[in-house]
Amino acid sequence: GLGFTSLRTKSAVYDEIVHFSAAYTALRFGEIRFNPDHPPLVGRLAAAPLLAMDVRFLTDDPAWTMGRPYEVGRRFLYRWNDGDRLLLRGRVMILLLAAALATIVFLWTRASWGLPAAALSLLLTVTSPDVLAHGQLVTTDMGAALFIFACVAAFERMTSRLTVPRLLLAGLALGAALATKFSALILFPVLAALAAVVALRAEPVTMALWGPARRLERRQGKLAALALAIAVMAAIAFAFVWGAYGFRFAATQTPAFEASIPWDRLRPEEPALARAVDGLRQTHVLPEAYLWGFVRFFKHQQGRPAFLLGAHSDVGFWSFFPVSFAVKTPVALLVLIALAIWLAASRRLRSRADPFLWIPIALYAAASLSRGINIGHRHLLPLYPFLFVAAGRTAAWAAAAWPRRGPAAIVGLLAAWHLGAALWIHPHYLAYFNELAGGPARGYRILVDSSLDWGQDLRGLKP
Repeated sequence: GLGFTSLRTKSAVYDEIVHFSAAYTALRFGEIRFNPDHPPLVGRLAAAPLLAMDVRFLTDDPAWTMGRPYEVGRRFLYRWNDGDRLLLRGRVMILLLAAALATIVFLWTRASWGLPAAALSLLLTVTSPDVLAHGQLVTTDMGAALFIFACVAAFERMTSRLTVPRLLLAGLALGAALATKFSALILFPVLAALAAVVALRAEPVTMALWGPARRLERRQGKLAALALAIAVMAAIAFAFVWGAYGFRFAATQTPAFEASIPWDRLRPEEPALARAVDGLRQTHVLPEAYLWGFVRFFKHQQGRPAFLLGAHSDVGFWSFFPVSFAVKTPVALLVLIALAIWLAASRRLRSRADPFLWIPIALYAAASLSRGINIGHRHLLPLYPFLFVAAGRTAAWAAAAWPRRGPAAIVGLLAAWHLGAALWIHPHYLAYFNELAGGPARGYRILVDSSLDWGQDLRGLKP
């Protein structure tokens, strides 16, 4: 309800016009050359409802024939069609992904830490300004958060009992993540670290792939089984990525444009990586558009102009994401996370799923700090589902402390504060800044771009 009533009041943000128009042309014409920076899964999901609508698209327009994606997007939405009508359908699809994220957060938290923790995690998810801001935009950010979290949650369930359905589900989640955003490649070191932790623990791994269930007690056996499971997940994901590109290698069906792809200029400077990309391209191991997008993604990580706390930089700031996290996260959630860390350190709440929370948080945060691209707090969105679950565990602590009312009062007050922040900023979620930053009125002094104003309020300037 909060997301839907918000998205109807907002105009298209800067990146939406490219994501949306490129996804539509990929579905209707089989062209996947207009937005190679991102894999196509989420865009295609958002554009799917348009196939049942009367949509006008001029393939003889110079913007299309000359390959100008932003101009195509503007004409697609605001010259050839009713942009608000089209955006409504696409944004509702993204809102459904946000609802799916909330559902998985609830179910996984309930399975690992009980109903009180699950209820609080669910509340934190559906009233998060970040989830509500990006859960209504036709971009890749919400899809990345959903599928990265779903993959880790499915992998945790799989390590508790290794079955064919759980293995298949984990592989599909990995494939969906890789077919959504290149930052999902962080899942490979995350899964490897989690497999090592599970193998080193004294707890056995139950394997029921075929025949009677077997309990693997030895570390070598557990590690071998989990390594094989990750390999199968990777194979499923490999097929999924090819499916997302329509099982076609060529990035475009237009020979002239195919010849104009600047592979020499895009080639990575690192010799080993360059040879790997060349080999994958020459042998057609991965779709050309996926490789094209990957090398562009890799080059973009090396630094772009950025703004932080009134200062400008051409290479980014190491402190960008710590600052953005501190000022864009509701204070109530920050306090709940601090309380959850204290509870974890004091071992008052323990679960076999604990590493599946903290290892993804640690590795993704470390990768974010190493990035030179500082154009939006939204790049931290995949962290938040894990933080919602971690913070939700404080409700389990409060429930376990009953009939002492102090813990319940603390957690209840913080939950109400978090809900109040979402209602107070409605419907302007993208521009949310917490009390530490001085609220939205002072946010422009700290962050700009997609952390504050992405063009979403152009409609508000209408007389």
